[in-house]
Amino acid sequence: MSATLNNTGDGDHFDIVELGGGRGTNAMALLNHLRTCHTDMYEKLNSYTIYDTSTTLHELQRQVLIDESCIHSDKVKLVNIDMMDISEGNAPFLEPSDTPTALIACELLDNLPHDKIGRCTETGDILQAEVVPVEEEHSDESFNQQHTNNMTHLDTSIPYKEVFSPLSDPLLKHILSVAPHVYNSTSSHGPRWIPTVALSILLKAFECRPNSSIAFADFDYLPPSDVSTTQQHNIPLAETAVGDPIVTDMQGHDHPCYLTTPPNALCDILFPTDFERMATFATKAIEQQSNKASAMKQSDFLIKYGSDEVKKMKGWTGYCPMIDDFGNTSVFTVTQR
Repeated sequence: MSATLNNTGDGDHFDIVELGGGRGTNAMALLNHLRTCHTDMYEKLNSYTIYDTSTTLHELQRQVLIDESCIHSDKVKLVNIDMMDISEGNAPFLEPSDTPTALIACELLDNLPHDKIGRCTETGDILQAEVVPVEEEHSDESFNQQHTNNMTHLDTSIPYKEVFSPLSDPLLKHILSVAPHVYNSTSSHGPRWIPTVALSILLKAFECRPNSSIAFADFDYLPPSDVSTTQQHNIPLAETAVGDPIVTDMQGHDHPCYLTTPPNALCDILFPTDFERMATFATKAIEQQSNKASAMKQSDFLIKYGSDEVKKMKGWTGYCPMIDDFGNTSVFTVTQR
């Protein structure tokens, strides 16, 4: 956000957009800081808009930022909408504008839908992973039926297996057309997870708000799953891929892959983000714009944009939790050149 604030000029107004606002704590802290320490910038803020998929969190944001805080209620806009719908163009996102905009997301990327793709060893064509019931034979007809039903809801009481089919998903095809190097496996032709929804949202942000500055913070590495206590199921495992997620059920048990969870279990699926690859994708997407995309470790980001706050947190031993903890996190940024 610092880059956006520094480029608004004396007369320009600006917007802040947060994706996945949690309980609204981050928004409240930012708004309070602007109002207290940068009154002139607070007055130039047109709106602080939060887009969130969760209806529960959306309600908490309303309580914290609007019902319980009359101070900022005239600045805050809350939008309860699915990120998948935004990425596929089925729901509205940002209004086209040249208004400088700060787009932020903290620990959102790891929960967004990803797609697994691989390459056919015979033809070299890119394939997409799909799931089908174990008892069904793979056929073009079965895949056509799945696409017709959009695979929105699966009967998780029956086991599934993973298969690879010709690339057909429109969103995935679009992402690969913009930047084919997203799948550029130099050391292996094995499968890789692609953050399809996140990349699509980036493209839409660049299109609607060319004057955007962006900061996405999340995990760049996740440890291997602890499956020592997990009950094993006699079903096929998904093929190992670069960027495999951690799959944990609500009982706190990790599972080998997304196919091995208990029937009808609710699970948390966390993906690590390849920030360098995301920055390369963004650089390709905005090559005609006056923006610069980059990736850096979270500690480097905090030192660059918040050195004074980092110093305040440093203890007498020199230890600083803002810098020395959370070593597996990075920040993706897009700033004005």
